[in-house]
Order: sequence, then C-alpha cells, then structure tokens
Amino acid sequence: MPPSHSPLVRVCTLFGYDLDETALRADPRVATTDIQSARLCAVLIEHVTGITDAHLRYTISQDPDDLDGIVADTVTAIGRAWRAIAVLLATAVGVGAARQLTPTGSRDADGEPWRPAVVRISGTHGGPYPCQIGPPRWNGWDRPRFTRDVVARLMADLDAQWRRDGSLPDFLPGQLLASGDVLLLHDAGVREFVGPDDDDLFAVGAGTWNWEEWPD
Repeated sequence: MPPSHSPLVRVCTLFGYDLDETALRADPRVATTDIQSARLCAVLIEHVTGITDAHLRYTISQDPDDLDGIVADTVTAIGRAWRAIAVLLATAVGVGAARQLTPTGSRDADGEPWRPAVVRISGTHGGPYPCQIGPPRWNGWDRPRFTRDVVARLMADLDAQWRRDGSLPDFLPGQLLASGDVLLLHDAGVREFVGPDDDDLFAVGAGTWNWEEWPD
C-alpha cells in the first residue's frame, strides 16, 4: 500500500492506528467540522515535527507554564492539536473507521482496552507524545505505549534536555537498539530493556515514570 498523502492519516499512525479518512468523512455520526479541524491540526503537527533546527524544535516543545508570549501560545496550540486528533481518532475507532496497526497489518480496535491519548512526563519538558493508554495505572500515573517513531522522538527530547541543563535528571536518556529493543538507563546505573509488544508498541517508562495526559 503506498504512503498516504493525508497529514491526518500519517499523524494517526503515530498513535498506532490506521485511519480510513474516506470512511470517516462518509459517516453521518461524525461532524464534518471535527474532521476539518483535525486535518488542520495534522498539518500544524507535521510542520512543527519537521523542523530541522534542533534548538528551535527544543524551544517549542517546552512546558507553557514556564514560558511567555508567542512560544507559550505555540506550545498550547500544538498540545491542543494533538489532543483534538486523539479525540477524533477515538471517535473513528468507535465507528469502525480506524483500525489498530499491527506488525502484519491492522485489525479492528473496537473492544480493545487501549485508547488514543497524548501524554507527557510530569515535571519535565518535552512532548506532547501520542500514545495508547489502558485502564491499569501505576501509583495513579498512566501506563502508555508508543510507536517506534514516537519513542525515537522521546529519546531525542530526553537527551536534549539532559545536555541543555548540564545536570542529570531523575532518569537518563535511552536509545533504540539495533535489536529492536529500547534501552533505558535509570539511576544508579540500572538498565532496563523494553521490547515491542505484539502490536510493535513500546511501554516505555510504564510503571517507572510519572506519565500524565496532556492538560487541556
């Protein structure tokens, strides 16, 4: 199947879903304005994630609570854009217009315990990170799972923050290994290897990091 030319479909794959945009637009249960808004959000997201200037990309990924002016407005807009797509994607799953991506194709996602969401690590910069979360929680925190592309961005963000701050955070950057696993380095030299699940998604920091949904 050739790559989609739709930004909305491409962004939905970062959540781990295959969106049938044609079927979604034809479904009378889904508001046309919601789809149009999500399509514009996808364009914004792809534009921002495609920025090659590492310093600029880092700057616009910061927590809006710590910033002022246009940067804060940009961060807020990006966060809302991700959340709008997550909401529309959940609707698409409910009406059968989105399917769960798997290593061998896709399958119906209706009835699955997972739902699309956008998260960040509490108390840190970076994000939003599209993911799937389920009902089990860890000490009140979310337990997300991510696609490979999102994990790569997460690792890059953690590394950038560590180098920029010049001090060790509560956790150290990790990396995607050639084996296909994710290596996380925790305090006291503790190493954790996270492999892909049956859907080729990675539960990075699920049960160790304070993941929370991106605020409204």
